[in-house]
Amino acid sequence: MANEQKQLDLEKYHAIVLTTIDYLRERVERSFIFDGIDSVAEYYQEQKIQTEKNFKQRRLDRLQKRFISLTKGLQLKIDLDFSTYIKEKTGYEVDIFDDLRKCTEVIINQDKICNQKELNDISLALQLYKQISSEEEKVKKLHELLVKYSEDQSISKPRNITVIKRVVTKLDDGSEEVTVTETSGPKRKRFEEEEVQISPDGKRRVRTTQWANKHSASTYVFIDFPTANGPVYGTSGLNPMIKAWWKDNSTIVIETSKELIANTQFREVSSFDDVITIEYIEH
Repeated sequence: MANEQKQLDLEKYHAIVLTTIDYLRERVERSFIFDGIDSVAEYYQEQKIQTEKNFKQRRLDRLQKRFISLTKGLQLKIDLDFSTYIKEKTGYEVDIFDDLRKCTEVIINQDKICNQKELNDISLALQLYKQISSEEEKVKKLHELLVKYSEDQSISKPRNITVIKRVVTKLDDGSEEVTVTETSGPKRKRFEEEEVQISPDGKRRVRTTQWANKHSASTYVFIDFPTANGPVYGTSGLNPMIKAWWKDNSTIVIETSKELIANTQFREVSSFDDVITIEYIEH
């Protein structure tokens, strides 16, 4: 009987994991392509290969873990279409919010939020129940719990004080420069500086970010499309000489140094049919 049940579970998770991969791939494939390479599509193809391997090896535990990993982002986005898609494609019923609902009920019954995980759960559950018209009372209760937690935190004295300073400066050319500094206690320090250039048509952004903490530092140039973003150039260390700007709506220029070793460097990036060429000036 146990073997029969395991076989049924193997078949179920084999089907729903493969269908989950298709669901995700349909929504993000071609969303960000570097130099003609669709790393997202490659990632999901590898996920399919590993899923088939797990099924043949009868590794139900790995199939279950893969399903949880793949659907984590859907939970955070409160994707209410996913379960319907799985039902239509496989016949199986899945509820990626089942554990969240159970955790939420426990927190409601104890009538308080006790830690960061519970705070995260209640915040996510609130977004979920806001999308369900029949859950107005639950939404009200979750709001009350969050308010109570906030009040309790303001009364208690923190052991370490965290100070975050974020300054946004409008430059003469219309771009933005963002500087963030954070300190927490006597040992922890973080620095971040970001310059943002908006494309002439206002639809995309290029960001040059310097980031450092106690252990490491880096400088990266990111491109932000309307639905996706990612790094196109990067080096280790803080390198304020690196600059990026728009030559036109389909071209950005990155100014850097020949002495710097790039750990990321692309010449073309695209999101669906939106193609951006990257030119480099090296001093």
